[in-house]
Amino acid sequence: MALSAAQVKALKHKGERAFPEYTWWLYLSIIGVATLNNIAWKLWAWYRRSAAQRSSSSVQKGSISAGNLPEALITASRVVTLRWRFPAVSMNVLEVLMTIMYILVLFCLEFTSTNNLEIDLWANRTGHIVAIQFPLIVALSWKNSVIGLMTGISYEKLNLLHRVCSRVILVLVYVHLFGTFYNLGGAGGKQWFYANWTVCGPIAGFSLTLLVILSLGPIRKRFYEFFVKVHMILVTIILIAATIHVTLAPPGFGFYIWPALVLWAFDRLVRLGRWILLNNLVHPRKSSGQIDLVTDDTLLFTIRRRIPFGWRAGQHVYLSLPTLGRLQSHPFTIATIPSGDSKQDELIFIVRVRGGLTKKLKEHIVEFGPSETPMFLDGPYGAPPDITPFSTCVFMAGGSGISYTLPRLEELLTQVTSGGACARRIVFVWAIRSRAHLKWVGPRLAKMASAAPSGVTLEVHLHITSGGPAVQELRDSSEADLEKDASLDGEDTKSKAELDVLSDAVPIAQGRPDAFKILEAEVAKAAGPMSVDVAGPESLLNDTRKALTAHFAGPASVLKGGPAIQLNIEEFSM
Repeated sequence: MALSAAQVKALKHKGERAFPEYTWWLYLSIIGVATLNNIAWKLWAWYRRSAAQRSSSSVQKGSISAGNLPEALITASRVVTLRWRFPAVSMNVLEVLMTIMYILVLFCLEFTSTNNLEIDLWANRTGHIVAIQFPLIVALSWKNSVIGLMTGISYEKLNLLHRVCSRVILVLVYVHLFGTFYNLGGAGGKQWFYANWTVCGPIAGFSLTLLVILSLGPIRKRFYEFFVKVHMILVTIILIAATIHVTLAPPGFGFYIWPALVLWAFDRLVRLGRWILLNNLVHPRKSSGQIDLVTDDTLLFTIRRRIPFGWRAGQHVYLSLPTLGRLQSHPFTIATIPSGDSKQDELIFIVRVRGGLTKKLKEHIVEFGPSETPMFLDGPYGAPPDITPFSTCVFMAGGSGISYTLPRLEELLTQVTSGGACARRIVFVWAIRSRAHLKWVGPRLAKMASAAPSGVTLEVHLHITSGGPAVQELRDSSEADLEKDASLDGEDTKSKAELDVLSDAVPIAQGRPDAFKILEAEVAKAAGPMSVDVAGPESLLNDTRKALTAHFAGPASVLKGGPAIQLNIEEFSM
């Protein structure tokens, strides 16, 4: 049955006004659920810490208990949604499901009630749906994310959704483009072809196309520095062109996109204010830091700087070296924790030499020696998960991944000492390519091992992945490295002694750590909930994920009294 002109007009109005707004009701609902989940988790963490201070309860293992059912269900959901992954797209099941849901919602709203897909009913509607997504896309790109603050989700994970949304929106942009130009080709439509607002639409669309192509993983990672610069330019073009297009297009719906401009400008102002606060622009030398090459493939940055609000272990900053990198900004994890007793804190960054800036820095140090150069900071950023409620904490790192796990260990030991954490067993595993890496972390690790609080078992396991010497040779080599300096002052002697203690107390194995065996053994020993923090090469991350989907870490094990396990992966995605 054909619809009357009035009915078609009503459908058109509903599709262009109400349907786009439905998407935001859905987004707010999802954010609300995630916020409630975050609040519930914080309450559980508070309860665990309070209960641990009052008493120490034993865990009965071996028989199925109905009381363990809630934790078993949570474990099952974690295994399926967070640890199972689709390698082709580097996304877990939850991220894929969110993507599919987003696509279905937008396309259902796009083509619902279109009178057998009558083009006049869906062509303009697409533009409305696309425009109202801009605030979401900008909000997901924030480094100072309100969504992250409410939900506890780090901006790196939200940034993945930012890219997903942008790619889905690109498809709708072309649906809108072809549908609209088909309509404009009819009688009475050609007058709009060369209007300013019409031209701005394709400009924004083609800019988004180029941006999406450049954001594809292999291209983005291979040409990261170029991508960052072009991203800023293209985003500015897209926002300006899209704003003109939606504001001047009759009857005008700029109110969809103005919030995106406000959010984008606010984020930039906050970042600029923080950047000015952290860096001395008038006297750049006062913002200097030391760069040293500690092994053939590892750089060590040391900066003394006042960080007004401190930082949490595991957070990172964006670091730029204006005299060497032309204000290129790169993310590096802070490998230290705030001292809390001085006006300036020491920030150390352990950086693996790759291409681009790090390669230039290595070449510079090889030629000129350790250098002091201006360093500008932006941050700190990131939302490292709270591990204070867990009885067993396992840290696994490969190479420079220790810049994430080492400060996490140090912060946890401090919290246990002050009664703010529940950990009773801590295991620290570090895989390195050669014994040379031990020299610059060994003394600090030995100090932590010797100062572990009473009542806490701390085990440190070192793995040398390349063919290397025995433990005694390792100790001798460390001594020789320390004695190579012009003279051994008191601090060097102390470091040498700490290395001796570390070599005596810490088992040093040849070959890569077996994540499956390590985690299976720790699950068997665990008496209460367990956390696993891992950082390093992709192979280590995948091995850890795979191990924690095995039977010993699954819901059946939790039903029988096994620990519920939280997996925290440091995986910064450029």
